[in-house]
Amino acid sequence: MDELTCLRALQAVHVHGTVTAAAGVLHLSPSALSQQIKRLERASGRVLTLASGRRIVLTPTAHALLEAALPLADQLAHVLTGSGEGDPRQPTQVVGHVRIAAFATALRAHVVTVLTRLRHEQPGLTWSLIEMDPDRALPALTAGAVDIALVHHWQGQPTPVHPSLTVIGAHHDPADVICRRDDPLAGISPGADQDHRAGDTPVDAVSVKQLTARGWVSTGTGTVCHDWLLHMFARSGQRPDIVAEVPDFTLHLELARHGLALALVPRMGRPPLHEELTTLVLRDAPARIVSVAHRSNQNDDPAITLLREALLLACTDH
Repeated sequence: MDELTCLRALQAVHVHGTVTAAAGVLHLSPSALSQQIKRLERASGRVLTLASGRRIVLTPTAHALLEAALPLADQLAHVLTGSGEGDPRQPTQVVGHVRIAAFATALRAHVVTVLTRLRHEQPGLTWSLIEMDPDRALPALTAGAVDIALVHHWQGQPTPVHPSLTVIGAHHDPADVICRRDDPLAGISPGADQDHRAGDTPVDAVSVKQLTARGWVSTGTGTVCHDWLLHMFARSGQRPDIVAEVPDFTLHLELARHGLALALVPRMGRPPLHEELTTLVLRDAPARIVSVAHRSNQNDDPAITLLREALLLACTDH
């Protein structure tokens, strides 16, 4: 088999998105190009391409082949084995390239830690990473632009998910209202720095109506957290007075510290609170559900499975 010819057929599909377009560039019939990719799949023992709407997307194994085998054709036979056999002490080594999308606080709390660990445990696994909110990450996953995504939705407001995706909930992430420690509201809600179990609402908890007249900072129109802030007030027939729109929660804390706005900030990835700040005990305190999503037809892909389980474990242990 001419492995390099078949590999270039795979590369053309990756670049041009369809078998027809790739075949035209390589001056082949679509049938001939498809046969070359099928030969490569038989040689590697792995699925290399998947249909995503009208386009064809590559699996993590396929990306690994392109990255390693094109510049080093003499190592192609080793890359095609896919599983990285060799060292008997590492029988579960995985080869693959995974494109990851994750929202900012998940990057800070979990993703960097997971990737650092896997770099040492799974040297055959490579990755690329992009910060992306769930409203962009899920469509990108459906379209084949990324392979796995760490996403979230607020409790009671699930995000629409395309039927081609698998989404596994991993973590219940409460959010707190943050204010200055000398704020009058902090005196209404003593003991606010302590965690409270779901449904365990103190008698002296602050209600949304008590927060209506205050200025708020949000993550910006169109973001999931902004929509939830509006939803939280709307349940009481109110609307928050949003005085600032800033995507970075770290800056939310700074605005709160200077008494410029109240902030609703999830705990995942949140920096330690400054000594001048405190949290309020809020009636019906909101929480978001953090999940890992990938395309369902990649449920059994070794690289996807490895990263999915590592992220789920990290989120569950949070």
